[in-house]
Amino acid sequence: MGRRVALAAGVGALLGLAWWGVFALISSGAVCSFEDWGCLGTFVMTVPVFAVVAAALGWVALRSLGVSRAGLVAVPATLMSVVAMVLLLGLPFLAFLVFAALYSLIAVLTR
Repeated sequence: MGRRVALAAGVGALLGLAWWGVFALISSGAVCSFEDWGCLGTFVMTVPVFAVVAAALGWVALRSLGVSRAGLVAVPATLMSVVAMVLLLGLPFLAFLVFAALYSLIAVLTR
């Protein structure tokens, strides 16, 4: 079980770093304009796309690492992490901790 939790935490941390990178890019204005609804619109469209892509990548990564029932870990952990990060909007640097903690928690609960 320790291996399962460690692998899940590692995958979650990598997805959290991806969250941080994507939303740091958006908040810098490099991919949107600060006029009208530019960056807010980009953020609103990116959150669900990121959630789906991250859940799929987490599932594939955990499955390729040999974690049993990888989908039961990846999908709920990603959705919970995305909701938590939307609520912690001003603290994107905590993304890797939130993703890693929730991935490892769900890995323990679904063993």
